[in-house]
Amino acid sequence: MAEVKYICPMATTSKSPRKVLLVAHEAARRSLPPYFHRFTPKKFTQWQVFVCLVLKIHQKKDYRGIWELLRDSAGLRRCIGLENVSHWTTLQKNAERLLEGPLVQKLFESRLTLSRPRRHVKH
Repeated sequence: MAEVKYICPMATTSKSPRKVLLVAHEAARRSLPPYFHRFTPKKFTQWQVFVCLVLKIHQKKDYRGIWELLRDSAGLRRCIGLENVSHWTTLQKNAERLLEGPLVQKLFESRLTLSRPRRHVKH
Protein backbone atom coordinates (compact mmCIF):
# COMPACT_ATOMS: atom_id res chain seq x y z
CA MET A 1 0.00 0.00 0.00
CA ALA A 2 1.35 3.41 -0.92
CA GLU A 3 1.96 5.98 1.78
CA VAL A 4 -0.85 8.54 1.85
CA LYS A 5 0.47 12.07 2.35
CA TYR A 6 -1.60 15.19 2.81
CA ILE A 7 -1.00 18.63 4.08
CA CYS A 8 -3.72 19.15 6.60
CA PRO A 9 -4.45 22.61 8.04
CA MET A 10 -5.08 21.07 11.46
CA ALA A 11 -1.70 19.41 11.44
CA THR A 12 0.22 22.60 10.76
CA THR A 13 -1.42 25.22 12.99
CA SER A 14 -0.12 24.17 16.40
CA LYS A 15 3.00 22.75 17.99
CA SER A 16 0.99 21.02 20.71
CA PRO A 17 0.08 17.39 19.95
CA ARG A 18 -2.71 17.60 22.54
CA LYS A 19 -4.26 20.65 20.92
CA VAL A 20 -4.04 19.04 17.48
CA LEU A 21 -5.78 15.94 18.87
CA LEU A 22 -8.59 17.96 20.43
CA VAL A 23 -9.23 20.08 17.34
CA ALA A 24 -9.07 17.10 14.99
CA HIS A 25 -11.39 15.08 17.24
CA GLU A 26 -14.00 17.84 17.36
CA ALA A 27 -13.78 18.36 13.59
CA ALA A 28 -14.14 14.61 13.00
CA ARG A 29 -17.14 14.40 15.32
CA ARG A 30 -18.81 17.17 13.31
CA SER A 31 -18.05 15.62 9.91
CA LEU A 32 -17.90 11.82 10.19
CA PRO A 33 -20.23 9.14 11.48
CA PRO A 34 -18.71 7.24 14.42
CA TYR A 35 -18.43 3.96 12.48
CA PHE A 36 -17.84 3.23 8.81
CA HIS A 37 -20.44 0.50 8.62
CA ARG A 38 -23.06 -0.81 11.02
CA PHE A 39 -21.32 -4.22 11.18
CA THR A 40 -17.90 -2.72 11.93
CA PRO A 41 -16.35 -4.13 15.11
CA LYS A 42 -16.85 -1.26 17.56
CA LYS A 43 -13.28 -1.18 18.88
CA PHE A 44 -12.38 2.30 17.58
CA THR A 45 -14.47 5.09 16.12
CA GLN A 46 -13.64 6.67 12.78
CA TRP A 47 -13.04 9.81 14.80
CA GLN A 48 -10.29 8.17 16.83
CA VAL A 49 -8.59 6.64 13.80
CA PHE A 50 -8.81 9.96 11.95
CA VAL A 51 -7.26 11.80 14.91
CA CYS A 52 -4.41 9.29 15.06
CA LEU A 53 -3.76 9.86 11.35
CA VAL A 54 -3.78 13.64 11.80
CA LEU A 55 -1.34 13.25 14.70
CA LYS A 56 0.84 11.05 12.49
CA ILE A 57 1.04 13.88 9.95
CA HIS A 58 1.60 16.48 12.66
CA GLN A 59 4.42 14.55 14.31
CA LYS A 60 5.94 13.52 10.95
CA LYS A 61 6.01 9.88 11.99
CA ASP A 62 5.39 6.63 10.18
CA TYR A 63 2.59 4.28 11.25
CA ARG A 64 4.75 2.38 13.72
CA GLY A 65 6.09 5.63 15.14
CA ILE A 66 2.65 7.08 15.88
CA TRP A 67 1.60 3.72 17.32
CA GLU A 68 4.56 3.82 19.74
CA LEU A 69 3.87 7.46 20.66
CA LEU A 70 0.24 6.72 21.50
CA ARG A 71 1.15 3.57 23.44
CA ASP A 72 3.52 5.64 25.58
CA SER A 73 1.19 8.65 26.00
CA ALA A 74 -1.78 7.88 28.22
CA GLY A 75 -2.63 11.58 28.40
CA LEU A 76 -2.98 11.87 24.63
CA ARG A 77 -5.13 8.76 24.51
CA ARG A 78 -7.41 10.11 27.25
CA CYS A 79 -8.01 13.29 25.22
CA ILE A 80 -9.88 11.30 22.59
CA GLY A 81 -11.26 8.49 24.76
CA LEU A 82 -8.91 5.89 23.35
CA GLU A 83 -8.51 3.06 25.84
CA ASN A 84 -6.46 0.75 23.65
CA VAL A 85 -4.15 1.76 20.83
CA SER A 86 -5.09 0.16 17.56
CA HIS A 87 -2.27 -1.75 15.90
CA TRP A 88 -0.30 0.31 13.43
CA THR A 89 -1.68 -1.77 10.55
CA THR A 90 -5.20 -0.63 11.50
CA LEU A 91 -4.11 2.95 10.93
CA GLN A 92 -2.38 2.02 7.69
CA LYS A 93 -5.39 0.14 6.33
CA ASN A 94 -7.81 2.93 7.22
CA ALA A 95 -5.62 5.81 6.01
CA GLU A 96 -6.58 5.66 2.37
CA ARG A 97 -10.30 5.16 3.03
CA LEU A 98 -10.49 7.91 5.64
CA LEU A 99 -8.14 10.49 4.16
CA GLU A 100 -9.51 10.19 0.65
CA GLY A 101 -13.19 10.12 1.61
CA PRO A 102 -15.36 12.99 0.39
CA LEU A 103 -16.31 14.13 3.89
CA VAL A 104 -12.70 14.35 5.02
CA GLN A 105 -11.58 16.09 1.85
CA LYS A 106 -14.27 18.70 2.45
CA LEU A 107 -13.12 18.99 6.07
CA PHE A 108 -9.47 19.48 4.97
CA GLU A 109 -10.42 22.10 2.39
CA SER A 110 -12.52 24.14 4.77
CA ARG A 111 -10.99 26.61 7.15
CA LEU A 112 -11.26 25.36 10.68
CA THR A 113 -12.05 27.97 13.25
CA LEU A 114 -11.85 25.46 16.07
CA SER A 115 -8.12 25.88 16.47
CA ARG A 116 -8.19 29.66 16.83
CA PRO A 117 -10.18 31.21 19.64
CA ARG A 118 -12.26 34.20 18.65
CA ARG A 119 -11.06 37.48 20.00
CA HIS A 120 -13.51 40.17 20.87
CA VAL A 121 -12.33 43.72 20.32
CA LYS A 122 -13.75 46.36 22.58
CA HIS A 123 -14.50 49.68 20.91
